[in-house]
Amino acid sequence: MGRFHKAGSGIDHLERLGCGGSPIHALHPAAKGIVTLGYIIAVVSVPSANLSALVPFLLYPVLAVSVSGTPWRPLFARLIPVFPFVLFFGLSNLVLVREPAFTLGGALNGTLTTTFTVTRGMVSFAAILLKTAFTVFAVLLLIATTPFYEIAECVTAPPTFRILGLQIVLTMRYIATLLDEAESMWTAYTLRSPATRAIRMRDMGSFLGGLLLRSFDRAERVFCAMKCRGFNGVYRSIRRKRFTPANLVYVSLCIAVFGILRLCNVSLLLGRPFLS
Repeated sequence: MGRFHKAGSGIDHLERLGCGGSPIHALHPAAKGIVTLGYIIAVVSVPSANLSALVPFLLYPVLAVSVSGTPWRPLFARLIPVFPFVLFFGLSNLVLVREPAFTLGGALNGTLTTTFTVTRGMVSFAAILLKTAFTVFAVLLLIATTPFYEIAECVTAPPTFRILGLQIVLTMRYIATLLDEAESMWTAYTLRSPATRAIRMRDMGSFLGGLLLRSFDRAERVFCAMKCRGFNGVYRSIRRKRFTPANLVYVSLCIAVFGILRLCNVSLLLGRPFLS
């Protein structure tokens, strides 16, 4: 299997997890989408200086993974590539924001121990990492518990967001086709240059240009095939789910819990008896 096919198989593996039989898999995709959006809004709206308020939001992904039976490994494998970009973004806070937030250590039984000052930049940096981990994990969990055709049907159903949703859906579906074209060109390149293990920089322009032209041609043929099969911009499936009262209860309960976690610092309330 080539390197491009390996990347495609990783995406397909995450989509295949959505065909489970757990109670979360049985929910309507709109219900899971609303809960995921509410979770992301609640997490992002937490002030960066209030790091302890973010910790209780770990409850949602832990419970969702446990109930759905989704394995942790494929989710973490797709979460790790996001952190290098976040690290470069958050490292500026360590340098620019040096105001002290609190001090760790102190005197114990009259003996002065080593102290360590935690700056506001460190707190903000940790908050950025947690927010990124929670929000990206929630989106990955939505994909892993919902079949792609259900997401496509739900996204393209509202006329207001149909164009945007259709672009997202077709982009996701075209990734596999693009990888096939890239794999074919990579195989042809390696057969002509067996001594090279990577594409030379002098050949990179022609390789990308050829891939772009082949992609346009393949996209046109795919679109014509979809039109011949009656595609009109809306995904329709035979196994359409209904938004039952159970879905409404699930959405209401989750949004209420997220609102409580956002308005109240649960970590501080639970830890106050131990600190007094």
